[in-house]
This record gives sequence, structure tokens and C-alpha cells, in this order.
Amino acid sequence: MKASWSALGFLVVAALIGVLEWQSSKSTGNKELVISESQRAFVREQLLQTGSQGADPGNYEQALANYIDEEILYQEGLKLGLEKDDLIVKRRVVQKMRFLLEDMTPISPPTADQLQAWLDKHPQRYQTEQTIRFEHHFFSRGKRGDDAIYQALKSREDLLKNKAVESDPIALQSGTLINKEGVTREVGLKVSNKLFELPVGDWSQPVESALGVHLFKVLESNPGRTMTVEEAGQQLRSDLVAAQREEVNRAGLAALRSSYTILEQP
Repeated sequence: MKASWSALGFLVVAALIGVLEWQSSKSTGNKELVISESQRAFVREQLLQTGSQGADPGNYEQALANYIDEEILYQEGLKLGLEKDDLIVKRRVVQKMRFLLEDMTPISPPTADQLQAWLDKHPQRYQTEQTIRFEHHFFSRGKRGDDAIYQALKSREDLLKNKAVESDPIALQSGTLINKEGVTREVGLKVSNKLFELPVGDWSQPVESALGVHLFKVLESNPGRTMTVEEAGQQLRSDLVAAQREEVNRAGLAALRSSYTILEQP
């Protein structure tokens, strides 16, 4: 029963295709499908990408036969109008049209004046990071337990009196310039946020982390600044070209839109 229904369905589709081709002024009695060398190369490339043995003639002939079958089904599907109202097909065509517009309107490399003008217009996008240099004493909770906070408080009193203190080793070293990301990586965001808010020259109150208790004194703080064109480098160029491309695409689409009359269907 299933076989008879399949045969009937095939006959119905074949009849429908025949009627549509008979009605179409573009239809011809002789159908031709030309397979170019570039299409053959595409089939070979697909075999290589899928890990098949492209050198095997049997694999290639089967792949080419599958490609021809798909091309025939595609052509017949177009005749039936199956591509109409298909959202996936529509999006793909729109994407190709956007690529075509870009190919038709190439963007020239930005000049030094254009780069500087873009930097002046968007300085907030190209800021150097804030960096600080500090002294640091650490009191390990793993080594000292709950006594770590007491030791930190006592050590702060000694540091304010310029006395030497004994603390525990930690990866976050004193004395070098470091940005917020570097501090966060070693002791966590909570400690990093507090450290970068400290004034210069004063020992902090004890700052707790998952590792233990910290005392900090900021020695130098360098706020972020706007980069130069050279420092912003490729990112600046890419951003400007992307903005120019968006503007050109918008103008091209507006020109296409102006050639259409938009009507409301009653």
C-alpha cells in the first residue's frame, strides 16, 4: 500500500512539474545541465573536507552524481516556486546581496587624518588601563587561621610606625606596575576593586580575600588616558573601516529603496 501511494505521489509531482513547464514561456523541451570545471573542483574540495578519499574515482563519481541530483532538484524546485516565502532562502539571498553591495563599493584604506578624527570623536573607546604600584603584606588564613585578621591589624599599627613586620609569601608581588586584570587574576575581583580605590600613600585597613588578609599601600597610581593613533593600532583602523562600510552600505540600500514604489495591499 505504501509503495502504491509513493508511486501515486511521484506521478502527481511529475504531472505538476509538466503542467508548470508547459505553461511557462521559458520552458524548453530539451533540458540541459552544464557541469563546469569549477563545479567539479567544488565536489573534489568537499570530498577532501569531509575526510573522504578524494583520489578514489568511485567516491568522486558518486559525489558528482549526488551534486547533479541536488542541482536538478534545485532547478525543479525553482520552477515550482518552492523558494518563495522560505525564510532561510530569503535570508541567504539577502546576505549575498549585501556581499554584492560591498564588492561594488570598496573602501579605501583610511588616511592618518581620518584615523585621528575618528580617535578624537570616540576617545572613550581607546583608553589605556589604570595601573598602580604598591606595597603589600599578606597574612595567610591557611597558615594562621582566624588569627590572620588580628596579625594584620597589629602589623598595620607597626607599619604606621615604620616598624618592620613579618608576613607570608604570595604570588602578588609588591613594587611593580600592574593593571586591574593582573590583580584580579591573583587575588580576586573584590580585593582588586578595593585596591584600585585606595588613595596614594596610606596603609589600608585589612582587606580580606579567599586566601587570607591583605594590607596595601599604593605608591603610584596612573589613571587611564586616550591612546595615540599608533597605540590604538589595528583596532582603530578596523573600527573606522567598519563604520565607513556601514555608511556606504546604508547609502547603497537607500539608493535601491528609492527605485521601488511601496504599495499597501488592500
